[in-house]
Amino acid sequence: MTVSILVALRNRARAAYRATSYAEGDNTWSHFVAKAIEAETARREVEHNGGEMYPSWGENLPGGRRLKDS
Repeated sequence: MTVSILVALRNRARAAYRATSYAEGDNTWSHFVAKAIEAETARREVEHNGGEMYPSWGENLPGGRRLKDS
């Protein structure tokens, strides 16, 4: 999986990971990112789908335009 995010957001997330990974039980940076994706996915399922998981999407998602660094 490859994603493009603003450098400032990436740096902020990395700093939070480094400062809290031990206290939060994050084994790796990938673990931290997976937990963040899980939390946002669960929030959207609750907000927009009655708390139910959406069916799997087997196709690739469309790519987006590059983000400008802010």
